[in-house]
Amino acid sequence: MKIMFENRRYLLFFLIILLAQAILLSTFVLFRLIDYDEASYLSAAYSVKTGKLPYADFFYAQMPYVPYAYSPVSSFGLASLFWGRLISALASLVLGLALFWFAYKSSKDAKLSLFLFFLYSFNGLFLTWHSVVKTLVLSDLFGFLSFIFFASYLRSEDGRKNVEILLAGFLVGIALNLRLTFSLIWLAEGVLIFFLSSMKNKKQKMIAFLFFCLGTVLSSSFAIYLFLKDPGAFIFDNLTYHQILGAGFIKLGFLKRILTVFKFLFYPQNLFIIFLALVGLIVSFKKRRNTEGCVLNHKIVLSAFIFGIVMIVTSFSISPTTFQHYEQALPFFLVSLIPALSYLESKWGNRKIFLGGISTLYIFFVIPFIVIFIFSVRDRDKPYPKSEVRKVVKVIEENSEPKEMVFSTWPAYVVFAKREPVPGLETWGWEVAHLLSPQELKRSKLINRQKMEEIILEKKVGLIVNFCSDLSGLENLLDVNYRHIKTIGDTKIYKAK
Repeated sequence: MKIMFENRRYLLFFLIILLAQAILLSTFVLFRLIDYDEASYLSAAYSVKTGKLPYADFFYAQMPYVPYAYSPVSSFGLASLFWGRLISALASLVLGLALFWFAYKSSKDAKLSLFLFFLYSFNGLFLTWHSVVKTLVLSDLFGFLSFIFFASYLRSEDGRKNVEILLAGFLVGIALNLRLTFSLIWLAEGVLIFFLSSMKNKKQKMIAFLFFCLGTVLSSSFAIYLFLKDPGAFIFDNLTYHQILGAGFIKLGFLKRILTVFKFLFYPQNLFIIFLALVGLIVSFKKRRNTEGCVLNHKIVLSAFIFGIVMIVTSFSISPTTFQHYEQALPFFLVSLIPALSYLESKWGNRKIFLGGISTLYIFFVIPFIVIFIFSVRDRDKPYPKSEVRKVVKVIEENSEPKEMVFSTWPAYVVFAKREPVPGLETWGWEVAHLLSPQELKRSKLINRQKMEEIILEKKVGLIVNFCSDLSGLENLLDVNYRHIKTIGDTKIYKAK
């Protein structure tokens, strides 16, 4: 790194890219439309800050570490959205620096590393989904840090770097406790210890695998505690709920899954990265016997490519499968394309015009993400404009006391107004309550329609926020027991008579 930064031109390019990425991320942090799920993660973060435990005390349909990452900023009202997004954006910047450092350490090629850094920094998927309060960016970061130590382990000649494989297990353990999909990356790393390690002795490989598992157990100790505290709720929230959601509520067809993965694969930015990753894999294997011609160990390139494929297959198989989830494959594909960039550089030389054209075209395809997620041009994004959310929050604050319980099916309003949620509405999930058996409903701690009617009939709360007609069919009951005080966009607010 010292050698690179002695070249002022390279240092200038590095700082320009880093500054541009920071500006773009900040723009999304401040102006991006509110994602529906951000409210649930902030609500869960607030719940754990007040001493509640996921699964045991409230429903939470993800692995447990995300709420704890955002809990320090969860009580800031509407500002918690932007502080939480800032945490995500900082994690994205760290991931970009880690990717750049890994590329330069592996290749000792400043131009190659800068171009890789450029591809990461201006990718629309990263900018859009690394600037929200969700599971993606934090799991991306720790998953990639795990890969760095795993690569260091594979690079060692004697294969006995147990500290590296311990840290790889520790970090991927954090990643899978942020997002369960990384459990398959954990499995892939564990399998590749036996197939790609330079050790010939099976006993040594087993010892390395045990160190890997030990690292994961250490970083998963709190998750293990939560599992032991309420195994039924832990399994239901993380697994059973998603099966019910996919089969009974979302019902995502196979054709739509295919269209989603094709949308990801053939979006120009992603297609460019994945194509070069495939070329990089081919180049690394052709040169694997010529160590002087290998810019990166072919085992590392193969591992990264496998991890990228694993994330695509995982994203395809989960329900719902959405465009955003596939971005978790891209950091690994960016590693795989390092040999391709080195090969093209040696063949084409310093063709600035061509490189400039490719870079300009690549940046151009950030524009659709800006149009969709900042200017909210799609009808399905209309219920979430921050201007309307602020107005609803103000009405809630004017018609309730601090810490008072407020009924809202979208927990954003409760968190932003610094009020207490109705038990069972702390996070998402109430939409599938009617599909649950009495035992599943009790285990999940969700609220069903019958319980909602009871709350309205007995006027157990002073304020009810009907977001996007979530309480459709209960209007008559609302009119009898509550008076309508305000309509803001798609949200109606009722106060007890």
